[in-house]
Amino acid sequence: MDKFHRSSLLLIIIVSITVFISTYWLDLEIGYGIILLIIAVGYTIYLNFKALRNEQMKDKQLR
Repeated sequence: MDKFHRSSLLLIIIVSITVFISTYWLDLEIGYGIILLIIAVGYTIYLNFKALRNEQMKDKQLR
């Protein structure tokens, strides 16, 4: 598995666990903090895929 895909998958797992624990175990409502966390993770995943695409283009140019 590529390092970019692995980090994106780990981010999704971390956010899922955080949301699950905060809503079901701690009985907290989904507020602005959780929404901002989801947005930040989404942006980070976008940057991971952008970096992967740039790395693949660099590899093609070196060949």
